[in-house]
Amino acid sequence: MRHEFDNYIDKYRDNCSNALWLSGESSDYFALYKAQKLKSWFPNNQYKSIKILDFGCGDGLMTHYVSTLFSNATVYGVDPSEKSIIVAQKKFPHIQFQQNSETSTHLNFKDHTFDIIFSAGTFHHIPFAMHKNYLNELLRVLKPSGRLVIFELNPLNPLTVYTFKNNPIDAHAKMLNPWYAYNLTKAFAKPTLKFICFFPKPLKWLRGIEFLFTKVPFGALYSLIIEKRQ
Repeated sequence: MRHEFDNYIDKYRDNCSNALWLSGESSDYFALYKAQKLKSWFPNNQYKSIKILDFGCGDGLMTHYVSTLFSNATVYGVDPSEKSIIVAQKKFPHIQFQQNSETSTHLNFKDHTFDIIFSAGTFHHIPFAMHKNYLNELLRVLKPSGRLVIFELNPLNPLTVYTFKNNPIDAHAKMLNPWYAYNLTKAFAKPTLKFICFFPKPLKWLRGIEFLFTKVPFGALYSLIIEKRQ
């Protein structure tokens, strides 16, 4: 995984945007879109001095958007790709980025460090046999009653599948069925599963009603929101 992203980081956003052409929007748009979802789900944390972790931050763009929307938060990003971390730190020096191991699930943070942890499109790059180990580690560094949010592509949506298959970055990845992801996270705490319906740009006048479809299992994305047990 690390070496693949090392090879793609220079054209990461271009590759993603090309794969997303059916949506009419760029990869940058979706990075902000997901950051805005976090803001809407955790409005009480927007101005608090909290700590937030982006697990699998890539080039740091979504990490940056989250730091602007949670203006008093200290935001960190971790990724196994050394070149991605170099690019992210250069672009966004106000955020603390660090490389994590590709072969070990250990994160270099103390227990109960973060109020919010999010991971966007990362778990489909992780071997399924390691999913539980990574979830254990993320919950270790999450504070009691903190929130872990996982965004993933929805394999039940044919346009998402098309986008996935046409993005070279995902060549060796495997999509997570939302019910698999739900049952996986249910072993740790009670998750909330939200489907994210997105209308393409030609139908953007309908985006005001996207929130009505969070239980419809055909949205392009889905998210799992997990509250850590006390």
